[in-house]
Amino acid sequence: MNKDILLDWDSQYNAMKRTMNGFWITYRKWRDENKDDYHSKFMGKLYDEFISLEERAIYLKYSFNAGEAVVVCSINIFYLEENIGTYDLEFFLHGEVADDYLDFEDTLLKDRITKVKHNLRIARNALKVGIEVLDISKFTDIPPEYIEILKNRI
Repeated sequence: MNKDILLDWDSQYNAMKRTMNGFWITYRKWRDENKDDYHSKFMGKLYDEFISLEERAIYLKYSFNAGEAVVVCSINIFYLEENIGTYDLEFFLHGEVADDYLDFEDTLLKDRITKVKHNLRIARNALKVGIEVLDISKFTDIPPEYIEILKNRI
């Protein structure tokens, strides 16, 4: 299949934009309705401002047992630029949502979240004693824009 056909389909149905919006709706619903699972998964809470999304893929999928083709839009989920999972939204060919999948990668997630939370704790403490944002960024590997957000929260 020609990629331009998929990109035209995406443009016609705003599929990737709807996928980005769908992530936030699904994520917040899961977070609010499954607090224990959420806190267990992330060892506490995440700051929404530190979550970013990136387009991953758009593809046509046909399952022989389903009998109908769908277009899948997939995005990567990052927390302080560490990849923590994916979100996929399936669309029927006429643009209606078929299903969605929120997947936080279990294999490396705990290690990544531990590292990020450790660096956030160091950054928070460094801000409290007056260390400059750029210096904190250098020794924590947290981009300066996130440290500025953290600084405004303290």
